[in-house]
Formats: sequence, structure tokens, C-alpha cells
Amino acid sequence: MTNKEFFLKLIKEEAPKFRVAIDALPEDKHTHKVHDKSREAGNIAAQLALQWKAISGILKNGAPDFNPHEMGPQSKADMLAKFDAGMAELQKDVAAVSEEDWDNGDASMGEMWKDKKYNMAWGFLFDAIHHRGQLATYLRAMGAKVPSIYGPTADTES
Repeated sequence: MTNKEFFLKLIKEEAPKFRVAIDALPEDKHTHKVHDKSREAGNIAAQLALQWKAISGILKNGAPDFNPHEMGPQSKADMLAKFDAGMAELQKDVAAVSEEDWDNGDASMGEMWKDKKYNMAWGFLFDAIHHRGQLATYLRAMGAKVPSIYGPTADTES
């Protein structure tokens, strides 16, 4: 299995886990923060909805397609729709990128980060996994149920 094939396999396996984390966010708790310096739960969930579009931009254009203004207040239904569309597009984009471009294509976030496409794509996936965990910890703190991501939680056990 190539690095690209493994990446595609993993995002297909992780997609439902991201979706369930976004879906667990109560509509009336989007502004919840665990600390004054922390981000709002809705902002984190909105990032999880958009992260896939950013990775598609890396693969197609050598730069993340990411607009932080798209992480503003929105309904959970809007976030889930963006997630579904972005994840479907990303899976097509990963399948379509050549092994040569995946392995050797250059990607850049200006002077902040210059790397190969595959390495930046993996970095964005790991960032999304981090933020999914962050959102999961917010859920319990706001009184919501933590969904099963990698196995049962205290909230999913009977």
C-alpha cells in the first residue's frame, strides 16, 4: 500500500468519526468555551467541517483552500453539509492525484510552511484529529454526550 493509498483509506475510515463529533454539538452550545483563552465549540466544529476543503486545495493547487471567515457562526446542519461535501470532494481529489504529484508536488502556506503535498495533507489530517479530540472534551464539559469515536464512552455505555 502506498502512502497515498493509506491516506485515502484512513480518511474514509475517519470520516464517520468526524461527522459524529460535529453532530454531537448541541445547537444551543456553539458559544461554549472551557476557558477565556479557548476557542468556542462552534468554531472548532466549523473548522472540522472545512478542513477537508483545505486539504483538497493542497492537492489541487499546492496551497490549502481555507478561509477562516467560513468558521463563523452557523447551524450544525450547515456544518454537516459542508463536511459531507468537503469529505466527498477530498476523497475524489486524493484518488485523482498522481502518485508522483502526491510524493513530490510542492505545497505552501506562504513563508509559514513549505513542504511536499503529502506531508502537508497529513499535517492537516493530524490537526483535524487534534481538534476533534478538543471538541470531544468540550462536549462533556457543556453537558452533552460524548459519542463513540474509537470505542465506547461513558455516555454510550448503558
